[in-house]
Amino acid sequence: THTHTHARTRTHSKEVQGPPPGQASRRAEACSHPIPPMRCPLHRMHSTRFRAAIAAQATGESRVCVCGDMNVAHEDVDFHNPAERRTLTQAGTTPEERASLRCFLEPPLGMRDAFRQVHGRAAGQYTYWSQRARARPANRGLRIDYFLLASGVPPAAVVDVQHLQEMHGSDHCPILLELDLARL
Repeated sequence: THTHTHARTRTHSKEVQGPPPGQASRRAEACSHPIPPMRCPLHRMHSTRFRAAIAAQATGESRVCVCGDMNVAHEDVDFHNPAERRTLTQAGTTPEERASLRCFLEPPLGMRDAFRQVHGRAAGQYTYWSQRARARPANRGLRIDYFLLASGVPPAAVVDVQHLQEMHGSDHCPILLELDLARL
C-alpha cells in the first residue's frame, strides 16, 4: 500500500463550549476594544461567548484555527468602498463590528489573519458579493471569510491562502488554507 500525505487535508473539529453566560473568560474580556453594542443583543452575547470559548482553547502552543464567515470586513482594504460614508452603517463594515473582529487579532487572543500573513495588503481580494446588487462581475465585494490562527500555529506552517473567486454557486467564494503539516 502506498500512503500519500498531502498538505491539503480534511480535518475534523470538535465542538467547543464557552463558559456559561456571565462567566466569560478574563482573557476574552481583556480585549482593548469594549464589546460593542451590536445590532442585536443575541449577536453580542454570541460574540462574547465565542471569543471566550476560543480563549479557553487557544492557550500556549495550541494549534487553533477559527475559520469561516465572520460577517465583518476588518480593514479598509477588505471592502470595495471604504471611503463611502454609508459604510459607517452598512452591515459588515460598521466601526463596532470591525472593533469586535479586532478582539480576535489583538492581545490577549492575538490571532493572525492567515490571508494577510501570506498576501499582505493585497486589494480586491473579496470573498462575498451581494447577489441582489449583482456586485460580483464588477468585484464590488467584501472580504468577510477568514482563517484566524492562534500563536501555536507557526507562521512557517502556512504555505498558502487562496480565495477561489472563480468558483460560483453562492454569494461567497470558497477559501483555502494550505498548511505544511510537517511544520505544525
